[in-house]
Amino acid sequence: MVIGTIEARMGSSRLPGKTLMEIYNGMCLLEVVVKRFKLCKYVNDVYVATTSEPADNPVVEWCEINNIKYYRGSEDDVLDRVTNAAVKANADTIVQMGADSAYLDFELIDQLVTIYNNGGYDYVCNDLEWTYPIGIYGHVIRVSSIIDLNNRRDLSAQDREDVARYIWEHPGEYKIKNVTAPPAFNYPRLRFTIDYPEDLQLAREIYGRFNRIDFTTVELIALFKKEPQLFDKTKDLVQRSAPFLKESIRGRNCR
Repeated sequence: MVIGTIEARMGSSRLPGKTLMEIYNGMCLLEVVVKRFKLCKYVNDVYVATTSEPADNPVVEWCEINNIKYYRGSEDDVLDRVTNAAVKANADTIVQMGADSAYLDFELIDQLVTIYNNGGYDYVCNDLEWTYPIGIYGHVIRVSSIIDLNNRRDLSAQDREDVARYIWEHPGEYKIKNVTAPPAFNYPRLRFTIDYPEDLQLAREIYGRFNRIDFTTVELIALFKKEPQLFDKTKDLVQRSAPFLKESIRGRNCR
């Protein structure tokens, strides 16, 4: 069984409370991410992995109101939180995403899951080498691998903060596949994520342009080509959420 996990909490150093902020047509960011995740053909269900902190009670309340499955765990030990969400879901495989993935690419995720299934991999992703736009990603992970990792006592705090960090830093121990972007998607300086107020404003404008949930990355890139000025507000923002993101791409103009 393949389960989509969404790491969601109310805390954010740059945009506190963004998880439940409205994006489109009365839908908050988390709802948009869940709905786009459910467009994947090869993901069986979606779980929100939030924390046991009182500040995240609103996330749980939203999940309960909207009949979305969830797991509450450690705020700092994200590996433990996501692993236990996967165990609760009885998953063999997870697609690990964050609640800032307003433009979650359901077509890409289906492609990554297919590659994972056909290749017998432990980890399939598309961002160990940054060729896709920032925020257009997917991490497909074998659950048995993260269960084994979570049971270890020698992992660093960073290993526990980033679920797959130990895996990508030890490629000799795991079968890993990184998918690079074809030319049509090779825009690594384009920014499609929610970290700053400017990102939120842009997302609202983009969703307003399309006026629907199921637009694709191809359509996003076409919008950029047609209206590049729309993206000016986010072009110089610094991306710090991806620990392996190359310095040459961070904070650079997307033109």
